[in-house]
Amino acid sequence: MKKIKYPIKKKRTGKVDQGKFAFNNPYKPSKVVKTIFYVLLILLPVFLAYLYLRSSLKINHVFSFPLDDPWIHLTFAKNLSEYFSFSYFKNEMVTAGSTSPLYTILLAIGFFVTGNEMILSYVIGILFFVLAAIAFYWLASVEFIKENAFAMLCTGIFVIDKWMNFISVSGMETTMFIFILILCAYFYRERKAVPFAVMLGLIMWTRPDGVVFIIAVIIDYMLVRIYSKEEIYLRLFSDTELKKIALIFTGILGLYFVMNLLLSGSVLPNTYNAKLTYYSPEFRSRYEFLRDEVWKYFTRDSKFSFEYFLINLMMVGFLFSIAKLIYDLYKKTYNQNTIYILFILGLVFVYFLKLPYAHRFGRYMMPLIPFYILVATIGFRDIARLLNRFTDNALFAKSVFYIFIGITFFQGIKDYDDTRELYVVQSKYIYDRQVKAANWIKDNTNENDVIATHDVGAIGYYSNRKIVDVAGLVTPELIKKINDIDYVNYMSDYMSKNGVTYLAFLREWYRVANQEALFTTAGLLPPEIMEVYKFEPGKTKILSREVNSLLMKAQMLVGRKDGQQMIYVLNRLLALDPNCAQAYYLRGFASMYLKDNVGFEKDLLKANEIYPNYTDPLYYLGEFYKNERRFEESQIQLTKYLQLVPDNKMATGFLRVVNDSLQARQNQNFLAK
Repeated sequence: MKKIKYPIKKKRTGKVDQGKFAFNNPYKPSKVVKTIFYVLLILLPVFLAYLYLRSSLKINHVFSFPLDDPWIHLTFAKNLSEYFSFSYFKNEMVTAGSTSPLYTILLAIGFFVTGNEMILSYVIGILFFVLAAIAFYWLASVEFIKENAFAMLCTGIFVIDKWMNFISVSGMETTMFIFILILCAYFYRERKAVPFAVMLGLIMWTRPDGVVFIIAVIIDYMLVRIYSKEEIYLRLFSDTELKKIALIFTGILGLYFVMNLLLSGSVLPNTYNAKLTYYSPEFRSRYEFLRDEVWKYFTRDSKFSFEYFLINLMMVGFLFSIAKLIYDLYKKTYNQNTIYILFILGLVFVYFLKLPYAHRFGRYMMPLIPFYILVATIGFRDIARLLNRFTDNALFAKSVFYIFIGITFFQGIKDYDDTRELYVVQSKYIYDRQVKAANWIKDNTNENDVIATHDVGAIGYYSNRKIVDVAGLVTPELIKKINDIDYVNYMSDYMSKNGVTYLAFLREWYRVANQEALFTTAGLLPPEIMEVYKFEPGKTKILSREVNSLLMKAQMLVGRKDGQQMIYVLNRLLALDPNCAQAYYLRGFASMYLKDNVGFEKDLLKANEIYPNYTDPLYYLGEFYKNERRFEESQIQLTKYLQLVPDNKMATGFLRVVNDSLQARQNQNFLAK
């Protein structure tokens, strides 16, 4: 059976359009060249990913991930391997909380080989990066069937891509998902029915948003059927093959739905509903999603200029391919990029419509990258062909193509280095918050304690404690209430009924007021602050989302010393929640900025009335009274402060001055008598 020959099309006129462009001259690499290239495809991804790990270990001295999510897969996998249960705690929390059950199953198998979760995750991520690179070359060879050198160059761009290297050592299913998508596209192009059907079915087992690729394949094949009547180079599946595809695909997909139904009573994982609920478009800007998380993700955040044009050549090639697709649709001619462009635009549209959020580092957009690279490179080739047609100069046209490719490679190498630094920083960022909090919980709580948190990854894996997930990913009962105005009250009641004893929250998500944190990263690791609290039902106060938002806004205004605006924001906050000690403390500082000493003193005293062990007001009142020569009051505040924070040298010095002043005053009074 003949392969699909996209670059040379048999038109309705019967003429073959090859033009004078030498790129259409067949190039088939020798066996030696091909062997060398395959060796590079294996070694280069491994080496580039290894450099990320080496840099991280050298600077951070620990292995980590730049995301918390990998430990969610690892927790499910560990329990699956130990208890043969798809559970988040031993065999007691059975739930469909993994977005990628296929990846979780592979990790579970891996735990029979090694108990080192970091090595296991790195090896699987890099392995699928290598496999994805090989599959990408196969697919590119089909698309550039007369121009294999282009296929090699295109594959090189994919291998050095910054995000592919970044995610390959991030402990996520992304490289596996990308491999399955690319291999599925390759088998579809080659019309290999059985492997195509298997890959098509496995897409949903890897990520539910892969349904967009399935839809793109269906639409593309419908167009192939329509255009094949006129364009005889297009090849169809036979009726027998279509039946095999339908049977295999529905069988694999059916098992996926049955598994989720048995685990959680829904055909899709908990994570799907939880994220759709929490990141609802009602609370997210669709415009900002398109601008910041799509357009800027695939380009650069800079002004339009000649430099902007050079560093965004990939987008130039991609947009040219879109324009060509529109033209071909108008001319009723099949376009080889149809399936890829449909997938790219379709996935962006689905997230725009349902979940305008690309997650950290644009993780939800990463599966688009190989197809974006392929479409853009085909666009480069078609731009060069167009130039050749109008200039009748093959050398000039070829030079333009290779210049485009050269600039893209140069920019890719630069981006790779920049993103390697990002990987190092973010891996430490996660380690210092999630992993250290998890280890603190493991070392300072009992085995029967229950931890409530919204970041269930590292805390769930390393603490070895039962988890209540207030974000709903592994506690689906909470999902429907997440965006309710009174969710904090509902959540507190749920935690009380389910035996929660400790809370582990990032302040930016949920904030505990009027209580001392047992573990905190405050003052050490801005901007996000992880804190662990003892949960006391009926006493522990968790601020509502609206109140916490106002509190964070007021804290932001502290840096600007905008007292008037702070007071306005904090008055709104206190109207909603009059028992928030932190709000009075900040309003006191706002009064200080406005030189209102009476307001400053009143609000700090109120903060300590609500929360007697609140150290910050004690310290600043002690300093304030000292400066005002109200030494008795200063002594009371500073003494209590040092009982709570005995190692503060500044406060110790203040108290020494206060005591000396009081002693001097007593001596003067004695002499006066």
